[in-house]
Amino acid sequence: MHDPRLPDILRRLRWSVLPERYVLAGIDPHESAVVIRLLGGLRARLWQLFVAPDTVTFILPENDWRAVSPAFPRARVERPYRVVSFEIDLPPDLTGFLALISTALAAESVPIVAISGFSRDHLLLREVDLDRALAVLDSLVSSAAAEG
Repeated sequence: MHDPRLPDILRRLRWSVLPERYVLAGIDPHESAVVIRLLGGLRARLWQLFVAPDTVTFILPENDWRAVSPAFPRARVERPYRVVSFEIDLPPDLTGFLALISTALAAESVPIVAISGFSRDHLLLREVDLDRALAVLDSLVSSAAAEG
């Protein structure tokens, strides 16, 4: 069942593309202590660290990655990425927002990495897919507005 608030949220949906290029890096979990030591030097307005038993994942701007990458010579790195930030506070009990967005992007073969914050979601997209992704988002908003 779809959340009845979604159409209104889609009609009001705005986003921005952060100007920085981003890196997706996978680091050996045995290097967690080094990662934690380096966190204090990060000054980016958006970055993410995700620690799992098999991989420590960093999402951060290329400039910050260049500064810390010598500490991780065996890191797996994917780039360049861009971040789309949704400029709407989402209710914590909302269901289906990212499902709707990701389904529409998947239909256009646009892969995403979802980044969820306390009240706002963001998408990490390959830079090569950015224009197609923005067109999909425009289409979703236009369709919601036409139906509303």
